[in-house]
Amino acid sequence: MQEEKHVNLLKTLQNPGSAGLLERGAASLRRTFGIMWKNKYQSFLCFLAVCLLMNGFYYIQSLWTASTIVSLDYEQASKGLTPSQTRFNISEIESTEVLDRLIDLAGLQNEITADELRDCINVKATHDKNISGKVNYISTSYNINFKNMNKIPKRKSETMLALLCKAYREFFVEHYGFNHSILSFDIDDLKFGNEYLMTIDLLRLKCNQLEKYVQLRKRENKNYQDPETGFSFSALEQRVTNFSTYDLSRLRSYVIENGIANEKSSLISMLDYKNRMDRITYDKFMAAYDEDNKGIKMYDPAMSAIVMIPTEDQTSKYYMSRTKTGMDNMAIHADGQLIGATEKLDSMEYNAYLIQKMRNSSPDGAQRRKADEMIRQMETMLESLAADIRKVDNSYTQYRARNYLSFRSRYIHFIERIDVFSSFLGACVIFFSVFTVMFLCDFVKKRR
Repeated sequence: MQEEKHVNLLKTLQNPGSAGLLERGAASLRRTFGIMWKNKYQSFLCFLAVCLLMNGFYYIQSLWTASTIVSLDYEQASKGLTPSQTRFNISEIESTEVLDRLIDLAGLQNEITADELRDCINVKATHDKNISGKVNYISTSYNINFKNMNKIPKRKSETMLALLCKAYREFFVEHYGFNHSILSFDIDDLKFGNEYLMTIDLLRLKCNQLEKYVQLRKRENKNYQDPETGFSFSALEQRVTNFSTYDLSRLRSYVIENGIANEKSSLISMLDYKNRMDRITYDKFMAAYDEDNKGIKMYDPAMSAIVMIPTEDQTSKYYMSRTKTGMDNMAIHADGQLIGATEKLDSMEYNAYLIQKMRNSSPDGAQRRKADEMIRQMETMLESLAADIRKVDNSYTQYRARNYLSFRSRYIHFIERIDVFSSFLGACVIFFSVFTVMFLCDFVKKRR
């Protein structure tokens, strides 16, 4: 069967009709080339005219386009990060959330969809280069083009682009200005078995988190004041300190002095177990401390003499540096062991004091109700304090974020508007199509 196919193919190729068909095709191709070459000047002028017409088409289209450059003006931008240390992604400017904001700002509800707007936007990096073949250059500026081809007849491209930049700035500040999760406050988070001392510890933990957050903001801008409330970070820090020093301390003292606990026996057992574990750790610290002291006493005084050697500092200046000996290392280690043992001893003494108060006190219903009321007051005060910090911090974030993103209008040059390469390629396609049609017409005509 396979041999028959090869025989048929060979007969077809040897058929004089097939050879004549190829000859007619070659002759038509030569005649078509001849016609084009005979009229080469007219063909060139036509080719040039097509290029000019296509360039004119691109130029007219560009008149509907507005362009701007967005720059990321914060330290983490060079690492490809947002101010909140998350990965930056410029494509979010075309996200549904941003485009929905744009629709609201432009007042185009029910007139255009986010998908239709997305087709009008083009974003690309101003520098998209590869430095060494393996390390990519991280761009901190991007070109944003908005092309309005009669999709939004009521708005100019420049107006829509300005509103897009505003919508994206609001989105960026809200999501990446700072991480405000630490300022969120939920009373349910403070419940831990409904034990009084544990609830107070969680209140203090939350208070310490707020204090550290406010201190960080204070170091960044000491004099900032919220224009609405007039609060400053210094004043908020003082409020957090007062809450921790006075209010929480007063609540803890009242609970301890009256021996208030929901499950007193379980609490005493837990404190007793913690003391036993602390005692074991304390003994380990003290044993290590004693061993270090013994080693120091055994050290030969002749080996502990001070040796000064010339050393170069960071400014390339020489100074005489004292060398450290093994005795110095043992002394440092001994100090660390003593500090750890002292902390464990303080913890054991405090726990023993709590156990004594719990065993010797029998609180009545009125004292429990007062403790519950004090805890509710502490929760309310801490929630109000967190809300005030969040309000000032949001205002401060908006204040700082004015410099995170900067937009400047970009002039579209004449070369960019006409798109020479696309016009030349389009003219080549058109002329190739014309040449193909001429060839086919001549071929069919001669065959007939």
